Amino acid sequence: MSRMASTRQSESQAPTLPADVISAITVLHNFVAASQQLPPQVIVTCRDERRAFGRHALQAMSYRKAVDLFIQRFATKEDWWISEFRYKPEVSIYARFYRTHGEEDEGMVLLDERGWSELVGNAVKLTIVFTSLKFSVTAQSSAG
Repeated sequence: MSRMASTRQSESQAPTLPADVISAITVLHNFVAASQQLPPQVIVTCRDERRAFGRHALQAMSYRKAVDLFIQRFATKEDWWISEFRYKPEVSIYARFYRTHGEEDEGMVLLDERGWSELVGNAVKLTIVFTSLKFSVTAQSSAG
């Protein structure tokens, strides 16, 4: 028997799965694929306010642009030092990650400016914290 005939024979003898098993495997595959995908929104909180932002929109902007956006959306008059034309408030951004890989990335983690797009791509929630310069200057001057 030639090698080609032997190959065809072994292919025709391959076991076939029943249609209901194939259907169940397809449903399971689709469920796992969907559960691995992140939602399109990222929930951003600041104080008692919550807003939804588009994940792709946040990933497309730089960290600095995101900080400016969060200042525009969430900052109050008390967050500015002197006036809104001078000294923007300092902003810290914390994230809760969708997929964690150990205790170091569980809970809220302070985000670094470098790698913003990658980090926000795995974030399910961001928390914005404003730290005003006037509070640290006042605290230092009263302590002395």
